[in-house]
Amino acid sequence: MFYSNSWTKCLICLIFITSGNSECPIPQVEGNQNVVLTNDALLKNDFPEGSEGTFQCANGYMKEQGSERITCTSGEWSTLELICKKKDCGAPKEMPHLTYEFNKEGTLFGATARAICDKGYQVQGSSYRQCYATGWSGRSRCEVVTCEEPIDIMNGMISEKPAKQFPEYGDVIQYSCDEGYTLIGNKSIQCNEDGEYNSFLPECKVSGRHHGIGEHDINAVTTNAAAVGSVICIVIAATLIVLFVVLCFHKKKGSYQTGEDSRRKEELLQFQNDLS
Repeated sequence: MFYSNSWTKCLICLIFITSGNSECPIPQVEGNQNVVLTNDALLKNDFPEGSEGTFQCANGYMKEQGSERITCTSGEWSTLELICKKKDCGAPKEMPHLTYEFNKEGTLFGATARAICDKGYQVQGSSYRQCYATGWSGRSRCEVVTCEEPIDIMNGMISEKPAKQFPEYGDVIQYSCDEGYTLIGNKSIQCNEDGEYNSFLPECKVSGRHHGIGEHDINAVTTNAAAVGSVICIVIAATLIVLFVVLCFHKKKGSYQTGEDSRRKEELLQFQNDLS
């Protein structure tokens, strides 16, 4: 009986010692950042023979295949077979006039996407979005570009415009002038993709017809002026000719009178000599 109790105690001690040597260390995952210990496993301090360690996929990853559990056998852990892959956010929700440009990660966890709007539209919200474990961050939409409210012009008016306060990309505003005025410049302006109009405002200048002088009258005045100019030229030419003739005649007449006076002087001298 004494020996039986002694052997029993020895066997219990042997089992205790053997069990103590069969404990496994805290499970570790080396070279695999996609897998982490569960919270339950992290809270345990001892992993005796036959205990299990549990793992899960890291944030942003999801299980592809394999078991999440390993077992402690003879002080060593079994091989972890859990394989995790990145979550796929999928393509962001489609929106009018909006497309996305993705980086090399595509739509997988950690990827970024740049929002791009069609011509004449601009991004509102997030210009860049990122794929998180919960899905895409932020929101993006494209809104049409608008221009400033069109203004009236002096001596003219807006003859046609869209039925909105602020014209949108592609909208056209038409201008016209009051009666008696002529439009100078483009009669229409268009809202561009940069929010500016494609042309300066036109101007309305007073026209000749506004003063009672039409195109026909202007042509008539021009013709009459040419005729009057021709007459003046003729008169000037005739006057010059007459003056020339008069000057020539006056010169000849002076020479004749001078000769006549000389002969009279000679006759007077001869008459005086005869009296002597």
